[in-house]
Amino acid sequence: MKERGEPAVVWREERRILTLEGEPVLEYSLSWPRIEGAGLGGRWIDRYYARLANRWKRRWEREVYWQACLELAARRGGARPFTPWKGELAGETALLRDGMLSLRFRGQEVRGDGRPARVQWGDVWKLREGSPEPLRSLFQGERGWKKRLWQSVLQQGEARRQAGDCFLDGSWPQKAQKARPLRGWCLTEKGVEIALPQCAASPAAEGCPVFTIALEKDE
Repeated sequence: MKERGEPAVVWREERRILTLEGEPVLEYSLSWPRIEGAGLGGRWIDRYYARLANRWKRRWEREVYWQACLELAARRGGARPFTPWKGELAGETALLRDGMLSLRFRGQEVRGDGRPARVQWGDVWKLREGSPEPLRSLFQGERGWKKRLWQSVLQQGEARRQAGDCFLDGSWPQKAQKARPLRGWCLTEKGVEIALPQCAASPAAEGCPVFTIALEKDE
């Protein structure tokens, strides 16, 4: 049972179906966190994610909805079937421990019968301060920690490429580093998790390849 005042994360959810003349045009769903029991810092984090959720909703309800309506009109004019567009932003708590909160988000958008466009990132917070936790803080006193992380990503990527479970481009290491995925890192029980942007180093069908790096050095 949660003790009084102990930090907790409650996920809010919202779903909507937008229509044009009674016909479904765009369906979206999103979830965002509410922080409880973390004082002022938790309220600051709340406000950040409330604004984030509103930005996603505004985009779907305006720009994307209008584009979907234009496609619907074009397909009606050509007597072709229309598939409603879909949007999703799903969040989950990856870790909540010792005053640190790690969240993972996955976004997806499908325009009609097209290929899904995906995004994945993580946010890590100092709860009481309501401020982002810098990645370097996990490796205090370790020289060359960033190089070690990249070496682990490269080793995992090559192993997966050779095994055929992830179709990375031949020059994926250079492309991956240019994408700077360490900016959207996530902390889990297994270590630091990073996701490469879709199409940054692999075909779109691969989505956002995910790598997990242990915090401790291998002995």
